[in-house]
Order: sequence, then C-alpha cells, then structure tokens
Amino acid sequence: MNSHRTLSLLSCLSLALFAASPGVADRIDLADGSVLHGKLLSAEGGKFRLETKFAGVVEIAQEHIASFATDEAVNVGLKAGTQVLGTVAPSANGITVVAADGQMSAAAANVVAIWRPGEDSPAVRDAKAAAEKAKRRWAYEASVAINGRTGASEKFAGAVGFKATLASDEDKLVFSGAINRAQENGNETANDWKAGVDYSSLFTRASVWYARTELSKDRIKAIDLRSNSAFGIGRKLAKTDKRDTEVRLGLGYLYETYTTGAADFESAGLDVALINAMTFDWATMNNRLSWTPSFEEFANYRLVHETSFDLPIKGAGFWKLRMGVNNDYQSEPAAGVEKLDTTYFTALILNWK
Repeated sequence: MNSHRTLSLLSCLSLALFAASPGVADRIDLADGSVLHGKLLSAEGGKFRLETKFAGVVEIAQEHIASFATDEAVNVGLKAGTQVLGTVAPSANGITVVAADGQMSAAAANVVAIWRPGEDSPAVRDAKAAAEKAKRRWAYEASVAINGRTGASEKFAGAVGFKATLASDEDKLVFSGAINRAQENGNETANDWKAGVDYSSLFTRASVWYARTELSKDRIKAIDLRSNSAFGIGRKLAKTDKRDTEVRLGLGYLYETYTTGAADFESAGLDVALINAMTFDWATMNNRLSWTPSFEEFANYRLVHETSFDLPIKGAGFWKLRMGVNNDYQSEPAAGVEKLDTTYFTALILNWK
C-alpha cells in the first residue's frame, strides 16, 4: 500500500515540475477549469496555437479560453485595433498585458491576434502575401507539331507556335504567334501565319476591359492580309484556381486584302467572345468561341471555335501534350474557298517561367 502511495506522490511531483519547467511556462485557462501549459506560438482566426511537450502543437478554439498567461513578451492585437507588446497575466476581466510603459486589461474574447516578437502580424503577413500574389510574372510556351508520310502518297505537315504571358491577379498581357504549313502529293493544303496581342484588366471585382489586335495571312483561303482589332468590356463568370470563365462584348475593326485581286474589305463590327479554362487532375481544358460580324454587311461574319486539352507528360515537368480541334467559319469567304475549315491538331508543348 505504501508503495502505491509513493508512486502517486512521485507522479504528482513530476506533473508539478513539468508544469513549472521553463520550457512550458505559458498557460491557457479554459472555461471548464482545465489548464494547459506550453509555449503560446500565435493566435488568429479564433484559434490559439500552443506548443506542448506531450502532444506537440495543438489548436484551441478561442471560445473555450477564459484567460491565458505568457512568461515572455508577445504582441497582442485587440478588436479595437490596439496592439501591445508585453507579458500577459490573468486578471479579473480576462487578461492584463504588462508593457514597458504601462499595462492594459481586456477580455480574452477581444484578442484577435498574438504573434511573437520579430514575426509579422497576421495583417502584415496577409498584406505581403497579397502583394506577392499581385506581382506580374512571365510564363512562356513553345509548341511544335510535325508529321509526314512517304510511299504510296506524300504528305507533310508542320506547325510551330509561341506564347508569352505576363499576368497578375489584376491583369493579363498575352503575345502569341503561329506558323502552319502542309503539303499532300505536291499540293499545298496549309500555308498561314498569325500573330497577336491581347490585354485585359480588372476594373471591378468581376468586370474587365480588354484590347486586342491580330494580324494573319492565309494563302489557302486567299487572304493576303487580315487585320482584326477590338476593344470592349468583359465579365468574369468564374474566377478560381480551377476555373476561369470570361465573356466579352466590344467593338472591332476588320481589314482584309485578297490574293485573288478582289476588292479590299474593311468595316467596323462587333466583337463577342466566350473564353473558358478549367483545370482537372489529369489535364487543363481551354475553350474559346468568338463571333465577329461587320456593321457594313451584318451577314458577313466570322465564327471561330477552339477546344484543346493540355496533358502533362509524367516525369517531364516542362513538357505537355496538346490535343484539340479548331473550327473557323467565314460566312462570305473569297471565291472558291470553303466556308468552314476544321483542323484537328496534336502538338508537343514546352512551357517555362
């Protein structure tokens, strides 16, 4: 019996020494009467983080805390906006912060943040994170697609492209260009190039203004030069890490010259577009649908749709495979040219930042 009492006494002494040890001098008194000892690391968002020797770092909901105390000076932020650096001790009202030039009492429920000296406050940390997120960063991608066949028939097709994007949370600037060539049995089936610039910027939380311009040439469609520029406003229907959906409505100007010698065409018109990007675990899907009717001949319009999937190549972080389809419909093309041109494509993409 005596041995049992001795063990109990030693256990109580051990717990007392543990609670009083210098490494776990801070304490939190809970509303139910329980007391936790450790090192108070921080508090924010209604959660207190306490480092203990027996359970590591634990989080305690602020609603369960009656008072707390610290052995060292900490920064204490209150709901009223006051910030004090000092040691904390329990008081009749909750806590008392003892600073170098005085002291301040407050209810534990009025504490909105605690952080250690030398560390950033939650507000400063959030501001730095927002500033870092808002920084513009360049991203680049280069694409190449080559395929061919010899034997009973001769076929060659090649395409190269480049895109540079300077983006932040507030705006995006995109430079792009592409060249496409193809022959089959000595007949040219594709010969075109295009280059463009697109800039968009948020002016409210979900509204954007944009301006874009594109130059292109397509010998197969008898277009010697096409210039298509537009500006207008847009609306973000969705803007998350997984999805970015935007609709646009603006005014545009189209100018075309033709290799057939036909009269040049130029007219102002509408610029309507739907742009969507979605990220899945296995791929990124990009969709773009644009409609550009002219005011001079409203029945003369161009409708372009493109859907593509970017598939990451496992083990090759800078490389991905792009597969997709492009439909380009011109309601009034040059003489002898089909209205609808559909292209299926597969390209190897190198992307870097």
